[in-house]
Amino acid sequence: MQSKEQIGTRQMAILVIYFIIGDMLLFLPSNLSNTAHQDAWISALIGLAIGVAIAWYVYWYSQRFPGLTLVEIHNLVLGRWFGGGVTLVYVVIFFNNSIVQIREIGDFVSTQMMTETPMRVICLLFTFLYIIALRSGLENIARFAETFFPMFALMLALLMVSSLPESHLANLTPVLENGFKPLAEGVLFYISFPFCEMFVFWMIFPNVNQNKHFRRDYVIAALIGGATIFSVLMISLLVLGPYLTSHQMYSTYTLAKKISIGHFIERIEAILAITWILSTFMRSIIYGYAFIRGIEQMFHLKDYRTLTVPLGVVAFGYAMLIYPNIVFFNSVNPYWISMDLTVIPFLSLTVYIIYVIKSRFQQNTPRQ
Repeated sequence: MQSKEQIGTRQMAILVIYFIIGDMLLFLPSNLSNTAHQDAWISALIGLAIGVAIAWYVYWYSQRFPGLTLVEIHNLVLGRWFGGGVTLVYVVIFFNNSIVQIREIGDFVSTQMMTETPMRVICLLFTFLYIIALRSGLENIARFAETFFPMFALMLALLMVSSLPESHLANLTPVLENGFKPLAEGVLFYISFPFCEMFVFWMIFPNVNQNKHFRRDYVIAALIGGATIFSVLMISLLVLGPYLTSHQMYSTYTLAKKISIGHFIERIEAILAITWILSTFMRSIIYGYAFIRGIEQMFHLKDYRTLTVPLGVVAFGYAMLIYPNIVFFNSVNPYWISMDLTVIPFLSLTVYIIYVIKSRFQQNTPRQ
């Protein structure tokens, strides 16, 4: 069942940028520097090249099945029942990752900004916005993203430029002090969350009015998103150093507190908070849209919007239960990375290999 909703190539590119940046704006510097220390920028640079290649693979894979969503691809290649089982794996990931973003917003706001407000209240407010956004449909989600993107880009640029006077190149030395193993682990972390999870766009590409610049705009958007989080990581290392960056849960937020230009421009961490919340919320909506579209196509429903309110109710409860605290959340990162690396290269390639084998077998089978 094809959705009649259509978005433009530029809107798709903006969604890609929001998705890649997402919650990485706060979490990437601390987690990556905790693994690779002062060499985290090298891991990020290598990861950026690999990440853009992964983004291209996501585009290449979609072009092998033009006009089909992930659900339709699996039904075509694997059949309704077995394909539905494989689709269910992706749908569960869509749901889990979508709600994780809401919980992350609740954790951040309740611990850093509004410390006397219960976290469940923050999550409840964002769940209401979550339901409204999904009920409005993909076209309105894309318009919302396009409308706020200039403000998002401006605030992010202001944050990075304002931090430059406090930077020190000595924080990046000594190079390769801990060898190549932490460097490789950092690369895996960098490519996993921002890029390997881009399989969510297999549910969105069929709704894009693809013109001759579609591939170019998509790859450039992936490069911009990856370069942005690389730049944020670099500034965190240059200003805070690897030790503070790795030991601060929200190192970029701490970085924004240090900004002081002429004792006039100070305490602009609210700008970072708004930017991070916006990108994280957009990432949550993209996952949520992929989830309800997947359920719609799996069970042949007439309209995915009927699922938004039940999803919101379940999302609020799941956000409270998904993990007990932020320490536990960080401890599962290695397992999360393994899941991402399994789903996008291994599972998707297996489906494509089966498709190629079936196609050749059908071509070689003589007609009766």
